Amino acid sequence: MSKIVFIFVLSAFLGGVCQAQKVKYKDLLILLNAKQYDQAEPFLKRYLAENDDNPSAYLFMGIIHQEKSAKIDILKQTDRLINNIDSAILFYAKCLPKLTEKDIKKNEENYLLYTRRDLRTGEFGIKLSDIQMDIETRTKSLTEKREKVILAKRFYVEAEGQYARANSLFKTIQQKYAGEKEFYLQSDEQLIVALGKLAVVFDSSQVAFKNYKTAMQSVGKSSYNQSVELQEISNFKKDGASSADFMMDDLKLWDYSSWAKVATAKIRDEIYPLRKEINNFDLEINKVRDHVESFSLSIAKDLAKLRASNIFDHLKKLDADPLPLAIFDLKLKELDYAGEAVLQKSVANNADVSTKITIIREELKTLKQLDSLSVKVIGRDLEIDAINYKDFITSAYGTTTVLKSLIRGIDEFAKHERSRKEKELEEAIHQLKWLLVESDSIPLFQDVPEKYNHKPLVVAEDHTAGIKRLDSLSVGYFYSVSATRTADVRATFPVDSASVQQRNLPLMKGLSLAVANNDFYILFYSESKVDGKYPITLARINRQTGLAWSNHYAFELTPVELKISTINGELFIKTTSKDGDSKMVVIDAKGARLQ
Repeated sequence: MSKIVFIFVLSAFLGGVCQAQKVKYKDLLILLNAKQYDQAEPFLKRYLAENDDNPSAYLFMGIIHQEKSAKIDILKQTDRLINNIDSAILFYAKCLPKLTEKDIKKNEENYLLYTRRDLRTGEFGIKLSDIQMDIETRTKSLTEKREKVILAKRFYVEAEGQYARANSLFKTIQQKYAGEKEFYLQSDEQLIVALGKLAVVFDSSQVAFKNYKTAMQSVGKSSYNQSVELQEISNFKKDGASSADFMMDDLKLWDYSSWAKVATAKIRDEIYPLRKEINNFDLEINKVRDHVESFSLSIAKDLAKLRASNIFDHLKKLDADPLPLAIFDLKLKELDYAGEAVLQKSVANNADVSTKITIIREELKTLKQLDSLSVKVIGRDLEIDAINYKDFITSAYGTTTVLKSLIRGIDEFAKHERSRKEKELEEAIHQLKWLLVESDSIPLFQDVPEKYNHKPLVVAEDHTAGIKRLDSLSVGYFYSVSATRTADVRATFPVDSASVQQRNLPLMKGLSLAVANNDFYILFYSESKVDGKYPITLARINRQTGLAWSNHYAFELTPVELKISTINGELFIKTTSKDGDSKMVVIDAKGARLQ
């Protein structure tokens, strides 16, 4: 029968007799010397329960526990491992006092593990000193391992626990803010304290992990060889929340410390200064507002300087639609209008109507923009804005209620001013069409309704002329037209009463010529012939003396153009027929027809 077969037979036999008979140590030695410790352990325990004077039994029980401790997972079954180490040390301690030369010589088969060749004699034998030294070495090794295992486990638990705590601290911060924008906009000293704590806890975890690695290497061979890979937190809401399994060899950890330190630096170096810059910018706007009346000429430059500030770019890097910029846009646009209003006041008494219309239209353009901006700001969720921009609202306005009141006030102002300016524009456009001469209003447009006494035949940029009905009499009139719609030069002159009748007025036409900004030639004619010719009225008006002369003529052809000779002052009147024939009529400086 082979040794292995014998061992199994012996195990079965011992198992059968163990219930009723004592275990014989000589039979048990077969398993122990064959290192079949798993099979031998229950029988050896039974034996030791009944026999306390066999040092070999204590020795083997110590070896069994030591062998078992070497197979136990250091991290997952630490308590069990320590228990086995303690048991091994205990059994070794019980064995040593009982070991004697006499016992070894009497029971050599109990100590076959220590059979050695004597280098001096060449004979095999067993020495007490060898056994004692082995037990002492084992005890020392186990004692040291026990301390190293406890230390490694302590550092491991500390590393894992501190990282779990850092993970929890990060998630608390992460869950408090809707996104990275809100994280920075709402940041305060309390957050900086939390970030500092997060960095310290994570760094502590890393120190503990390094200590664990060092302690684990000193323990000796194990199944653990973790290597850490730190992962960057690049997306505040997506990264950093997942936990880590410290049992994994490829250990991926979120780098909370670097993230917290970068965030803290950004808050202190960028966010805090930016908040101060925002508040100062609001103060600068208010200064311009306070002095808009007295500094009307420089306000445009002031506003341009404010708009050139890089605060707009800095804020938009954090928030695509920041409340302060919306408020600044609103207040700056209001100042645009205030500057335009001051400008209009300064030119109101001297400006021509066209300039007034241009100014009013610019004001209306600004007011429409202001109205649009105020509507947009009113539509914002100011309660959310109040959380994100608490410092700005508190510093600049005190409360959200005050800010809301300001916005509503600007909105109401914009709508009221817009309505007022639209009416003002309508009046100015109406004024542009009329010349004010004492109590009369002279139309500066064609197709005047019949109810008016004035029928314009000439409407030029700087003068007008036409037919004026006075009861049953009609006369020609001339007025210079200034930019302010007043007349510096006025004149009336007789017209051909035969051709100027109410029914013939639609057939009356006019031509004019301004000469060197001094004389004006006014020519009226009827498209209806009298005795085969076209009746003509020609008047010369001087800017200083008024009417110089007026005459009536009869032309064969229709007048179409007036030209003056710079040599002798003769007036050339070009006339044409429907067939395209033309003829020049010449009038001298005193009104006489030359040809």
